[in-house]
Amino acid sequence: MASGPYPPVPARPGPGPTAGPGSGTGTATGSPATTGPLRDLLATRLAHGHRDFTLAYCAVAGFGEILDTLGPAAAGRLVDRVGRELATALRPAETCTPLPGGFFALLLAGAPPATTGHRLADLVRRASGWTPDVYGQVTAGAAAADGAAGADDLAAHAGLALAEANRRGPGSVALFEPRLFTAARARVDLERDLRRAVEADRITVHYQPVHDLTDGAVVGYEALARWSDPDRGHVSPAEFIPAAERAGLIDDLGMTVLRQALADLRRYGVPRDRWLSINVSPLQLDDDFARRLLVTVDRAGIPADRLRVEITESAMLRSTSGYTQLDEIRRRGVRVLVDDFGTGYSSLASLRRLPVDGIKIARELLHDGAPAPADTTVVRAVRLLAAGAGITEIIAEGVENAAEARTLAALGVPYGQGFHLGRPAPAARALRPPGPTPVGRVPVA
Repeated sequence: MASGPYPPVPARPGPGPTAGPGSGTGTATGSPATTGPLRDLLATRLAHGHRDFTLAYCAVAGFGEILDTLGPAAAGRLVDRVGRELATALRPAETCTPLPGGFFALLLAGAPPATTGHRLADLVRRASGWTPDVYGQVTAGAAAADGAAGADDLAAHAGLALAEANRRGPGSVALFEPRLFTAARARVDLERDLRRAVEADRITVHYQPVHDLTDGAVVGYEALARWSDPDRGHVSPAEFIPAAERAGLIDDLGMTVLRQALADLRRYGVPRDRWLSINVSPLQLDDDFARRLLVTVDRAGIPADRLRVEITESAMLRSTSGYTQLDEIRRRGVRVLVDDFGTGYSSLASLRRLPVDGIKIARELLHDGAPAPADTTVVRAVRLLAAGAGITEIIAEGVENAAEARTLAALGVPYGQGFHLGRPAPAARALRPPGPTPVGRVPVA
């Protein structure tokens, strides 16, 4: 368990420091922290009853990108510097071991939380710094040996602590707590169950109507994924959509919703003048997104101009590669809506730059987070922004009562969506042909 010198960095070492060793998100061939000499040392110490120590993992933030862009030599110099600073700060009998991927394993005397948290923060500050090539920012997580059943258990605890530190951001430190294991296990179980649900076609679609605020007529529907699990019951989209993104399921989920929604339009004979909108994650906007979407629409026999794609403003601004894909579907007639407008940058410049045809005003922008009438000043400002960008399709989200609907209509907002106008419902209820309903008397479904 040497403190140095450090071996040359291979062309592409093991897992990057976005996931801690032993956290379950490393390489498929096993975590370097739980195999080889380090694991043997941990197992020997624990077997002999030596538990007054802490295993800490340190990671160089963004090490994979540093290696890929600056090359193995620059990455090696960074690893050497970080390792040297860590090693020189250790006490007698403490060790520092370099691991693939910009990781280091430290065996520290004593157990948290009394002093280890402060000491770990000091080590992170000391190890972070410049080489001639790049600044290396270190993050760390640690676990006490006396809380682990064995070497693998200890490595997993330290890995979970490092993952928590990474979630907090570069330069952070975290100590293992049982809740980290509970939360990680819950995420793993949720992603497993969601994958099974998607593969078994158990995701359903509900539809929330969008109304013309002048006469109450339905002009379109937003398709919303719903998941009811035999054991979990109803799972909130706020829970399973992020899980789908983490698990690489979001495109399968999104396309499942699109196919089902297009089929429902035909099945229930939804009038030609009513459109359908779907939500798109920025993770779906790869180089093949437009082709996949347009092929699905063509196979369903639904004109492309009946489809709206909703994506958040901040997501569009982050995903510059998605501009081409959005432009392509717009050329084929699909319209693009900025979802939750007002929670991102919300400038005239961004509206003009983005490939969009309409906006959905975020409920938070209208209500400032509290039940209250729509803020007329904000609504007028949004109308001016939209007009400046040549956008006329404006939808107010979260319309809660008839007075609010009338106020928005008087301010020139043409369309509204919200529980007052209609709650999300299965196709058999939502898509059956209703007649126009006066806005002031729209029932709460």
